[in-house]
Amino acid sequence: MKTIRLIRTLTRGLLVALVVVSGVASAYTLSFSPSAQDVGLGSSATVEVRITDVAPEPPGSPGGLGDYDFEVVYDPTIITFDKATDAGALGLAIGLDVDFLAPGRLNLSAFSLEDPTDLLALQSDSMRLLTLGFKSLAVGTSALAFENVTLGDVNGVEREHSTTSGSITVLSALLPEPGTLALLAGAGLILPPLRLASPARDGSPTHHERPSHWKTAMTRQRLERRGAQASRWR
Repeated sequence: MKTIRLIRTLTRGLLVALVVVSGVASAYTLSFSPSAQDVGLGSSATVEVRITDVAPEPPGSPGGLGDYDFEVVYDPTIITFDKATDAGALGLAIGLDVDFLAPGRLNLSAFSLEDPTDLLALQSDSMRLLTLGFKSLAVGTSALAFENVTLGDVNGVEREHSTTSGSITVLSALLPEPGTLALLAGAGLILPPLRLASPARDGSPTHHERPSHWKTAMTRQRLERRGAQASRWR
């Protein structure tokens, strides 16, 4: 992190005098995507760090992103940091450098080594910088916020910025989506509730639960009784 800051400072000192900015350039914006999400207790969550409004605005500013250095703050009692994955937005670069400053506070930084023209060709006005992974620890909501942000254009000149916050909510049990229930029902994995038959007064099973051979036995008994009655009249 110290090396990246030193390189950035030296680069700015050499290039600021060469870059003449006419007018007011728009501020770069850092954000989390998704801005809010729900996860079950014991599961993992991933969130992208994205930057927008970095397209060149001639005349004057070359635009693009040549370096970044910022902190991400979260609630360490709700979630814990797992990993960070670089999205390659800076091309050939020093970084992604991740420093665990304290529980609930990360420093993330990178510095591009690409030629400014080549770097601009790689980038778009809205792009993903990196992806953060967290593991849930307890039920509750952890806010996500950016602090101590420094962003530089492709020439290393510091740019104005704005940020938007995010959140991760950990639930004790995550309910399946409605579409998931429909799929399970279609596959026959969700059975309708069984109707319990009430017992008859004599304690015998009701007609809902009597096996089919009972009907045959009862019919035979009726026929035998009728035969006996007929023999009496002979």
